[in-house]
Amino acid sequence: MKKKILFIIYQLKIGGGAEKVASELSTQLSDNYEVSFLTLNDFKEKYLFDGKYYTLKENLNQKGSRINIFMKIKHLLLRFIKIYKAIKSISPDLMISFMDLTNINAIFIKKFFRIKSPLIITVHCNPKIVYRENMRFLNYIIKLLYSSKSVNKIVTISKEIENILEKEYLIDRDKIITIYNGINPKKIKNLKDEVITEYREIFDNDKIIKFITVGRFCEEKGYEYLIKAFSEVRKQIPESKLILIGDGPLYNTIKNLIKKERLEKDIILLGLRRNPFKYLSKSDIFILSSITEGLGIVILEALACEIPIISTDCVGPKEILDNGKYGLIVKKMDSKELAEKMIILANDKKLLNLYSNQSFKRAEFFDIEKITDLWRNLINSCIN
Repeated sequence: MKKKILFIIYQLKIGGGAEKVASELSTQLSDNYEVSFLTLNDFKEKYLFDGKYYTLKENLNQKGSRINIFMKIKHLLLRFIKIYKAIKSISPDLMISFMDLTNINAIFIKKFFRIKSPLIITVHCNPKIVYRENMRFLNYIIKLLYSSKSVNKIVTISKEIENILEKEYLIDRDKIITIYNGINPKKIKNLKDEVITEYREIFDNDKIIKFITVGRFCEEKGYEYLIKAFSEVRKQIPESKLILIGDGPLYNTIKNLIKKERLEKDIILLGLRRNPFKYLSKSDIFILSSITEGLGIVILEALACEIPIISTDCVGPKEILDNGKYGLIVKKMDSKELAEKMIILANDKKLLNLYSNQSFKRAEFFDIEKITDLWRNLINSCIN
């Protein structure tokens, strides 16, 4: 009889890195385990996954944005009870929680209700940076709870995050393990060959230098700096375009910035795409302008699409690119340096070919099958 694994995650909405990792991992593990998902929010556009699906639908049950402190406490207590009831009905042999807010919920519930199922939590970002302004109190909660006996293992997605948890949050090194995010290079290789039916006049034109990025429209992605950098690039390379794939809370802000820089005709907003790979493979240079990034699964996908990469120095991407061996690295929040590297790489065909030729081999290092083997070993050790 298969062991039961419960994935607890905030949501499975298309666009998030952790959501994509969880959905892909479920398809890899479903042959060996009975997988279930429990989400707090529910959306129609979800990543494809294997297993049973349970949701609290909190985003669909909200009754207005102005809620006093007492209502927030009541909401939190009701959430704990609902999650506990779901866990009790599923009766998992192991629970895996994704990202800090969900981790904290899972730890509290396991401690309060004395749930015996082992718990693995996953950390996808550098908490010191992500919570340095908003929700700073979470840093204290993380320091207190992640060392708790209720947590059997902490999985980080980069070595640098592992070091941060040990040194900054004083968590025992033996409790932490780094397992990189995985991708399916062969699947991506097939999807990237799909035909593009829109903007053909751009993607089929070899004379146009196409810069591209994929990600959620939020402050952490640093799109403000990318747009300002591209404004300078356009002065040196008039025949260039910037393609943004994604959506998010800063969509209108980004749109207004594009208008302010008078780049409406040169920056293309494609929105969310189930298959971003066909656009990546037909572009010239991938840009990651993030201020912070746990690993940056989109860089792995860009490598699998054999596209040269420029990334900011923001934790995980530096590990993926092996300190510049597989792509150019620039200082974060530095539009000037980013623009300079974009111009240099666009004009250097030899360097473009060098990065392009070695990209797929590097992507294979993060093959989901290898990554899943590490997860199986961890899961079995925790269950047994």
